[in-house]
Amino acid sequence: MLDTLLTLPEGGLPKLIWLSAVFSVFNTVQCMVSPLGMTRRIYSQQPQQVTPLTSHVFAAWTALSAILRYKCAFNMDNPLVYDLTFWSYVIAGTHFTSEIIAFRTIRFPGPVISTFCVAFSSIVWMMKDRDLYVK
Repeated sequence: MLDTLLTLPEGGLPKLIWLSAVFSVFNTVQCMVSPLGMTRRIYSQQPQQVTPLTSHVFAAWTALSAILRYKCAFNMDNPLVYDLTFWSYVIAGTHFTSEIIAFRTIRFPGPVISTFCVAFSSIVWMMKDRDLYVK
């Protein structure tokens, strides 16, 4: 794993994106293996709305996000991959914000705080440093 980190482009952003990809893989597995466990903790204000199906759909989205983020971490100069990864964070951030504010399915702060922080810090950092990475 240390060898992988050493081959990432310079700077903290590729490392954050790579780490986000790793955690996304763990979240995907958790949603598939124990679909009602952590997902019901996240959507704690409306846990009855969480079903194995919704958890599996969430796992599919998270798996796609993990693939995008992994590819981006090693290909920060590719504008298409960079932009798609950026938008994956925007979609995740928008989803969790709407669940907190509009749908009131998530208690904030709560288990979603780390996901929320990663999504929004990645959005800001990717906007700020785009010209440093994308050629």
